[in-house]
Amino acid sequence: MKKRFALTAGIAMLAVLAAVPFLYAQQARHHGHGGGDGEFGMLFGHLDKVKAALSLTDDQVTQLQAIAQDLKAQNAPYREQLRGGFQQITKTLLNNPNDIATAQNMLNQQTAAETAVKTNVLNAASKALNVLNADQRAKVGQFLADRAARHGHK
Repeated sequence: MKKRFALTAGIAMLAVLAAVPFLYAQQARHHGHGGGDGEFGMLFGHLDKVKAALSLTDDQVTQLQAIAQDLKAQNAPYREQLRGGFQQITKTLLNNPNDIATAQNMLNQQTAAETAVKTNVLNAASKALNVLNADQRAKVGQFLADRAARHGHK
């Protein structure tokens, strides 16, 4: 369980990196400022502040928006599967506690979906970081270090 948590935490950090220039917008949303809709809405809610903080060009903003939208589209098929998957596994075992094979098959499908989502996030993070120049990546690195320090992470 600890390995899974560590892996999930690592992937969460990659997700943050995928949305590198939008981290400031996410922080602003947590302070009561509205964003757009859904999971990516919070990332784009204050794009003007992010653009200013990282000195993004209009072209970079366009590229980053496209990367985020592509990621959202790629992961869309997995969302419902991941939401309801563990409930289905539980339901299967409650109906027949001896049906381990079916539950294991469902668990394997969950794992495959999680891996696909994580791979998509990793690829999006790479693409997003490639949009930024070295100075912008340094600013993001500093932001992440500051954020980790505030939250007690090493």
